[in-house]
Amino acid sequence: MGKWIALLLLLLSLAACVPAGSRTVTLVVDGETRTLATDALTVRDLLIEAGIALDEDDRVVPVEPTFIEDGITVRVVRVEVRTETEQREIPFERRTVRDASVPAGETRLLEPGVTGTEELTYRVIIEDGVEVERRLVRRVTLKEPRAEVILVGVQAELMPVPITGTVAYIVNHNAWVMQTTSPNQRRLTHTGDLDGRVFTLSPDGSHLLFTRVATGTDESAPLNTLWMIETATADAEPIQLQAESVLWADWAPECKGTPTGSGCRIAYATGTSAEGSPGWKAENDLWVARPRARDGRLLGRRRIVEPSAGGIYGWWGTTYAWSPDGRELAYARADEVGVVRASNGAQTPLVRFPPYRTYAPWVWTPTVSWSPEGKFIVTTLHGPAPAGEAPEDSPVFDVWALAADGTLTVELASEAGMWAAPAYAPEGDYVVFGHARSPYASQTSGYGLYLMDRDGSDRRLLFPPEDEIGLGYPEVAWGPGGDRLIVVYQGNLYLIYVTDGEVRQLTDEGGATAVRWRW
Repeated sequence: MGKWIALLLLLLSLAACVPAGSRTVTLVVDGETRTLATDALTVRDLLIEAGIALDEDDRVVPVEPTFIEDGITVRVVRVEVRTETEQREIPFERRTVRDASVPAGETRLLEPGVTGTEELTYRVIIEDGVEVERRLVRRVTLKEPRAEVILVGVQAELMPVPITGTVAYIVNHNAWVMQTTSPNQRRLTHTGDLDGRVFTLSPDGSHLLFTRVATGTDESAPLNTLWMIETATADAEPIQLQAESVLWADWAPECKGTPTGSGCRIAYATGTSAEGSPGWKAENDLWVARPRARDGRLLGRRRIVEPSAGGIYGWWGTTYAWSPDGRELAYARADEVGVVRASNGAQTPLVRFPPYRTYAPWVWTPTVSWSPEGKFIVTTLHGPAPAGEAPEDSPVFDVWALAADGTLTVELASEAGMWAAPAYAPEGDYVVFGHARSPYASQTSGYGLYLMDRDGSDRRLLFPPEDEIGLGYPEVAWGPGGDRLIVVYQGNLYLIYVTDGEVRQLTDEGGATAVRWRW
């Protein structure tokens, strides 16, 4: 009997919490205000009693589970969510190009500008007939603008510029070097088959490591072959190394001051041929060996990273960069940057990010560059979407510095673009990077080359001037002392002194790519 009495008391107490009897409420809906007498217990019951139907986006104030009290005002807000699109013109840029074929001081119109078109998609929210929110959710370029190009006459003859060490670059799929002075340019290879995947000077500049397109068309043919050649010897013969289908390779830093021919280390990563575009599948492995110049043998070769899927879009491959002390390598994939121990291949991720969806058979991966003392790595990371896009579709790419021990990440430059390719100076406290002139269309945008302190401060434009065509991709090679660098611009090499901004053109025949500089 005691249990039944307790249960009855509980029910009576709950009933006391619920408003009872007829109450007067004010209902505001569809532009009308009604005063109602109701016995409804909750706002939901009131709406049913009044015959008010709600769409899925409509909202009620107060919310539907609220108990009705005498004198309460209930408001139904009609919410409409719709998508609107509009097309908008993209103005063209006006660019100037220095051209020795035009008399100094004169100009010529090379290409008229053409306005582009973009389609903007908005998510619009309307409450009771009034627009309360309009948010951009998608931006699609329907027609790319074309810059107006004006030729500006310059002095035709290039003045000689002293060159410390060795500058290497590719012209028409052959390797060239520049030594002692800028007019002293010499072709190293004559086969016209360098594929550009590997093109790197030893730290002392004495040897060049490069890849050539492999001969043969059958399925078993490799992607390419790995070679090395002396840079200082006239008519030096390239030596084929015992590695094929190489996607990345570079000399270890201890090669500086060590006779390269005696076998200082290289590291390399491989892939396999595959049908369809892009024509390969990366192994995402990593090998270390010592090349012997006289016969191309790779001495002490060992694989320190086993083949793997390599994360999202791993078929494209992993790129690496040796640390200054040669104990580690930074690695970069489509969705991750980290470090790997050169002794045992142990990998430590430093940062993960959403991969960029290209909607094409290529993959964006960041570059990685070590600070001179080996404590930091500067890189480009795929940033968060600015207007509600899916993370993989974000057009934002930012420049970050990562502590190699994983203790710190610092953003240095926001919305720099996917081809920012930041790089520490070999000495001093500078970082050079490209900044897209159209950050949200950075795949095709022109770039300005900027210099900043390693903490991101004191940022300034180096090259080219804002009224000239931007860099297509910031291909940069730092020089000795970190006070000068060479950049590829419209197929020619330009030397820039970073302290005063002086620019000297080194070549004028065009076609140059992949500049490297060692001393």
